[in-house]
Amino acid sequence: MKIAILGASGIGKFHARTFDKLNVEVKSILSSSIDSGKSTSQDLKDSLGLKVDYYDDLDALLDESMPDAVTICTPNELHYEQIIKVLDNNIPIFCEKPLFWNKEDNYKTFCNKLKVISDHPNRAIFVNTSGASYIKSIKKFLPLSKDLKSFNFNFTTHGNNKFLAIAEDLLPHGLAMLIELLGFHDITSFKQEYSECLYKCNFIYAGCKVSFNFKEGTLFKKEFTFDINQDNYVRIQNSSLKNYEVSLDCITQNRKIKIDDPFEVYASRFINFCSNRSKLKKDEFNESSYNLNLMAKILLMN
Repeated sequence: MKIAILGASGIGKFHARTFDKLNVEVKSILSSSIDSGKSTSQDLKDSLGLKVDYYDDLDALLDESMPDAVTICTPNELHYEQIIKVLDNNIPIFCEKPLFWNKEDNYKTFCNKLKVISDHPNRAIFVNTSGASYIKSIKKFLPLSKDLKSFNFNFTTHGNNKFLAIAEDLLPHGLAMLIELLGFHDITSFKQEYSECLYKCNFIYAGCKVSFNFKEGTLFKKEFTFDINQDNYVRIQNSSLKNYEVSLDCITQNRKIKIDDPFEVYASRFINFCSNRSKLKKDEFNESSYNLNLMAKILLMN
């Protein structure tokens, strides 16, 4: 199986690492220019031992590289057009969250784009909303849905997003966890506030009180914690480009839970789909599109 990475200098580099680890050939990359493509391909060779072809034109990449799958890690505003072009070539997609986003769109335009993707005859899309894996890993320790009264998620990164762009970056993580906890529901009683480095919102979801607290900036200490009712969970990472280990510390229960790399779990499901496409006809679009639609209702209608 050969894969092409659209945008391999940022998060795409971690896609390259993971797919290579899972015995997928990283065949080619798409960059914004030939010069940046040359630089990124050299970096992948030096850091991961990968030899890739590089392009600055998607049509040329698809025609010449002929990948079996494509992973999209480009800026959000480029996703939609790239998704349509790749699907038109009947190639499965693994996309970084969000599936697509353009802050210039109104809600009607957004819905039209989502419908075009949803109705595409070649639709085969998986999205890296892997935050849900944290919830799946601790399901046996959680209360029943009817007894879930509160969910609070705090996430601080070294990202460089500002104001509402912080929400565009981090909301998919929180919403993926929430959907895994409670399923598909509407948001009510929504309130939000934001500043240059901070985004907060709270709302009611299936009777559960939800709050998200996000920060981005290089001066902040990284943090990924969440509370479910009275139980507090802290993510512990041992991270490097070539090796990644993650666990959850449940402080209130004095329990440490080792979990599989969430990104690798999602990438493995995508590979399985691509390898057995004639048998596995269902992609993971419904969950990721619902996640995206909730995000649109939050950011485009409030």
